[in-house]
Amino acid sequence: MNWRDAMHNLLETEAHGTQGGLVSALARRGHTVNQATVSRELTAIGAVKVDGVYRMPPPADLPAPVHRIQLAYGGGVALVRTMPAHASVLAQFIDTPGIEGVIGTIAGDDTVLVALAHPDVLSRLARRLGYHFPSGG
Repeated sequence: MNWRDAMHNLLETEAHGTQGGLVSALARRGHTVNQATVSRELTAIGAVKVDGVYRMPPPADLPAPVHRIQLAYGGGVALVRTMPAHASVLAQFIDTPGIEGVIGTIAGDDTVLVALAHPDVLSRLARRLGYHFPSGG
């Protein structure tokens, strides 16, 4: 795996809030790059910093940024956080493709409640929204 692929993987699987942290994580995987190189790559791929963590860019057709997804107690409802005034377009986006296991949505101002048939549907929802759950790091 080249350093770019390794960095993309890090952005999808771990939580890194600094470019220095990404440089160190890449070094642990055998890739020697400097902060300026990481900075240029983040810009080139359109990575975004959400809640203090670098993430891969959302899908091109996503109408609003997804800041966080969490499963509510019991697993029947997912909460999707976005920017103020964007929840209704995000809810429509979730409803439109007919993600298997998504029963429906309710939109507020910056939060969408997504009714799930089963907690396992959360991973399909996250993939459709281009969201990667940080695992720490």
